[in-house]
Amino acid sequence: MPLLSAPFDVERPSARASLLRPLVAVAVAMLIVVAAGRWLEQGGGALAGLGRSAQGAGVHGGFIALGWVIALGGRWGWQRPALRLAAALLAAFALSRLGAWGSAAFALLPLMLLWEGRRHPVLRRIGFVAPERPRALLLGVGAGAFLGSHLLVSASQTLGYAVRMPDADAYIAAVAYDVGANALSAEWLFRGALFSHWWRRWGFWAAAVASTSMGLTRYLLDPWLPPTVEVGAGAVFYLAALGLCASALRAWSGSLLPGYLASLVFFAAYRMFVVW
Repeated sequence: MPLLSAPFDVERPSARASLLRPLVAVAVAMLIVVAAGRWLEQGGGALAGLGRSAQGAGVHGGFIALGWVIALGGRWGWQRPALRLAAALLAAFALSRLGAWGSAAFALLPLMLLWEGRRHPVLRRIGFVAPERPRALLLGVGAGAFLGSHLLVSASQTLGYAVRMPDADAYIAAVAYDVGANALSAEWLFRGALFSHWWRRWGFWAAAVASTSMGLTRYLLDPWLPPTVEVGAGAVFYLAALGLCASALRAWSGSLLPGYLASLVFFAAYRMFVVW
């Protein structure tokens, strides 16, 4: 199948702007914000909540900023949108500390990203468009549902995890976090910016494997992942399958939206057996 073997829209080396300096700047800023958040968290009380909010905003805001840098080829124009989105993430994380319904603020982040991106036609290159094939949305939902249901069945029958609907407030907060931070930043960076950038240079399979590996590393380093061997092995399998599926949806539909929906449905299922 040519789509899965050939690169598209190959860039001329002379047309590529330097990415190194802004990427390093964003990475350093991420580390500083996360380190400051950890320091505040050690203070306890209200400072602890602020510190955890800063860490969440630093990580996911950094991923979104990295995606902007890569999407714009390192050219000027990524700074203000990235800062506004990071500030919105910080506010959403802070509001989520007030209760489950405060987490509803995360739902505004996808809308804000759409608003910020409307003035940048170049973002079409990373899939920031409606899908060329609308049925790809159903495929995204179906792929996420299949992987999510397979995960629940495997976890309950093989590992003995109890599959149940968790506390409603905790479940709402977790899914809201996926909508506005977890799935959003992952699809934007790993399937949008990185996959699209590498697809133009290396072809589908190399780009899909490389971007999926980067996304998998992000989740394996997540301190909230239960630290057991079987959970780690399951995470590698299911997140790798999800990443490759989202990459194929991105390539086939031309849009990030089907893969984003697949991630949301998968994580909605995942939240039903994770220990809260």
